[in-house]
Amino acid sequence: MAQVNSIVSGKFSGQLGKEIVFRDWAGKTVVAKSPKSRKGAPSAEQAEIQERFLYASKFAKAVVNNDDKGMAEAYTAVLRPRQNVYARAVQDFMSSPVVSKVDVRNYTGAIGNTLKVRAIDDFRVVSVRVEIYAAAGTLIEAGNSTLDSNGIDWIYTATKVNSQLPDSRIVAIATDVPGNEGAMEVSI
Repeated sequence: MAQVNSIVSGKFSGQLGKEIVFRDWAGKTVVAKSPKSRKGAPSAEQAEIQERFLYASKFAKAVVNNDDKGMAEAYTAVLRPRQNVYARAVQDFMSSPVVSKVDVRNYTGAIGNTLKVRAIDDFRVVSVRVEIYAAAGTLIEAGNSTLDSNGIDWIYTATKVNSQLPDSRIVAIATDVPGNEGAMEVSI
C-alpha cells in the first residue's frame, strides 16, 4: 500500500473509479488496490467462516455498545497497535482457548488428589471443566477447576474415588469470554 501525504490528496477516503481506494490508517492516507467482487456462491467452508465472522461481529458490537463498560475496558487494556476494542473483541471471538497440558502426576484415584490443567487464550480463559472417565467409558466425576495463583494453571480436586485408574481418561475443557471451547484428553 502506498502512503500519500500531500496537499492534493489531503484527507481522501473512498474509492476512485474501480482501481484504487483511499483509506485513513492511523492518521495517514493510504492508497490501495480496489477489492474485486467474487463470482459464484461461497464454498461450504467459506460460508461457515462468514457465519462465524457474523457472530463475532455481533459479539464485538455488544461489547462496544454495552452500558457496562467493564468488558470494553478489559479489551482496551490488551489492544495491539492500530487496533480498537471492536477489532480486539472480534479477534477474541474467532480464536478458541488451548489446553496445552494436563498434569496427572498427583492423581492416584483418591479423593482430594489434584489435576493441574494449563489453558491459555489470546485474551482470557474464564473456566476449565474437568471430566474423569473410567476405562469402560462411564463418567466417574466432573466439575470446575480453580485458577492457580500463577494465572495460567487450573487446579481440579477429585471428589470421588476412581478404583479403575488404569486406562482412565481425563478430559479438560477450557472456555473463554465469548464461549469458545478448547479441550485436551489424556489417558492414565
